[in-house]
Amino acid sequence: MLNKLLFLFLLSFLLLSGCSPTGNVVREDTPQPEKMQFAEKDAKTILQQAKAYHDRGKLKWAAIGYQKAAEMGAVIAQNNLGFMYYEGKGVPQNFAQAAEWFRKAAEQGLADAQYNLAQMYQTGKGVPQDITQAVQWYLKVAKQGDTKALFNLAQLGVEHKSVAQDFNQVIELFEEKAANGDIQTQKVLGKIYAAGAGLNVNFLQAQKWFRKAAEQDDAEAQYLLGFMYYEGDGVKQDFAQAEKWFRKAAKQEYAPAQSGLGKLFYQGNSVPQHFGEAAHWTKKAAEQGFADAQNNLALMYFKGEGVAKDLARAYKWLKLAADQNYQPALEARKFLISKLPVQKIAEGERLAQEWTKAQSVKK
Repeated sequence: MLNKLLFLFLLSFLLLSGCSPTGNVVREDTPQPEKMQFAEKDAKTILQQAKAYHDRGKLKWAAIGYQKAAEMGAVIAQNNLGFMYYEGKGVPQNFAQAAEWFRKAAEQGLADAQYNLAQMYQTGKGVPQDITQAVQWYLKVAKQGDTKALFNLAQLGVEHKSVAQDFNQVIELFEEKAANGDIQTQKVLGKIYAAGAGLNVNFLQAQKWFRKAAEQDDAEAQYLLGFMYYEGDGVKQDFAQAEKWFRKAAKQEYAPAQSGLGKLFYQGNSVPQHFGEAAHWTKKAAEQGFADAQNNLALMYFKGEGVAKDLARAYKWLKLAADQNYQPALEARKFLISKLPVQKIAEGERLAQEWTKAQSVKK
């Protein structure tokens, strides 16, 4: 039930996720919006006021302030205005304008803007797609120690072999940072070595870096190390070790590890087979919205394993997983629709809607 597609999904957590604003704006007490004025103010004050508008959700006023401060050369305002054009918030969406403002800030050395501009070159939004330009901007950010930029360089190295030389320029910097105990860097290096992104696949190196982060009680690293033992990737398959690390992360409410622990109990690997325990851990992960666990919990409700058989709830969890485009659930849902009475499907739809609504209220 645990598959490599899921692991690859987790490895891609640092891939393109959209541009981002710069949030580290230093400001004094927020003035009341109705009293704010941008006229005859210095760039720093205007930026502070624009950020206050932004924080209050008054995006049109924020955009006006960012524009004025950006035109006065305020680098953070330039990046944030670019973000607003990218998202179409407070101004009409315009990728070309976003790229223009990101460039102005990037050329002044702002790492956030350099990263955003690199993404635009990588995707071809607002500028012609240009991998060489994307790499050069990612390199500037990576040399400042940014792990997201490093991972994107690694991914580009898989698709574009010419990136490898540039990638190697910065990998030593990150190896040193990881050796000094930086958890995020340790995890990123582990993922790069495990996926063979930018470097040759090296499971021993992946295990080394995951273990260093896991021993610092990082839940994601504990899960990833456990996964290597579960699969036998670069190490001898060892379900007891998988259980050890899954359990550590599961106790920190890390959903993938809870799902993995549920699978160990379901299969009876390293622990006595116990459907009740399997359902317990799987449900904890499913309630956090983890698609793999939702899919597995649906199967348990369908079969009545560890929970009372309930076809409507089976449909509910399967629908929730399928709505996340989780491929196994998409296929299973087709099967379930062909087998269930209409009233069970309708009840499952209702239960899924209620769950989704409850999650939105929590947020």
